[in-house]
Amino acid sequence: MAHAEEQVRELAALFPDVQQADEGGVTFYMIPAHRLPEGCTPGEVDLLLCPAARDGYPSRLYFSAQVQSGTVLNWNAVHHILGRRWYAVSWRTREGLRLAQMVSAHLDAVRPRRAA
Repeated sequence: MAHAEEQVRELAALFPDVQQADEGGVTFYMIPAHRLPEGCTPGEVDLLLCPAARDGYPSRLYFSAQVQSGTVLNWNAVHHILGRRWYAVSWRTREGLRLAQMVSAHLDAVRPRRAA
């Protein structure tokens, strides 16, 4: 599934090192060495965005390592995509998001929560 060039440029403006790769008819967007918010361990991971519906989710964001952030997360599976091992957290976003919005919405899963 190809995305509008405008969305790809928008994603590249936020993540200049983003790379596209296709597997199984899906275009993935890999964001290398993404710095996570303070309080996350590890502090940096590679990210892989799958903007297509997969595994019952409207989109998925895969991480090169399971992230600990003080919030209990459901790391539901290990996936082998593009010759690498990726981890996915059970996190649902709304449908109809642009590529950059997808990444941001998925990253909300690992953002440390502040006590009320």
